[in-house]
Amino acid sequence: MELKNIVDTILKDQNRSLSWLAVEMNKTFDGMKLSLVKESIKYTDLKRMAVVLKVPVAAFFNEKEELNLVAEEMPVYTSLKSELGSCRELVKTLKSQIVDKEKIIGLLSEPR
Repeated sequence: MELKNIVDTILKDQNRSLSWLAVEMNKTFDGMKLSLVKESIKYTDLKRMAVVLKVPVAAFFNEKEELNLVAEEMPVYTSLKSELGSCRELVKTLKSQIVDKEKIIGLLSEPR
């Protein structure tokens, strides 16, 4: 979940608006919204926002989503490792075919 959605949810639970939060943090509404949407808010502003909203800083982070991202990447690495093994086997086969073809060319090139 992006940071803006998390903040919007907290504000909704407290019956507050984003413009109220911007005023409390001495920011412009547009600047506040942009920093939340782009997730480019400074750490000090994040701590201040937690104080203003009376929530722990951890409330702005969705750990479950990050765990899912890690879990999703593992099959990618597994499949890449499998594909690498297949490529190595293919390289071996192609090299042996080249050796065989060179032998055939050598035999055909010999005078009879």
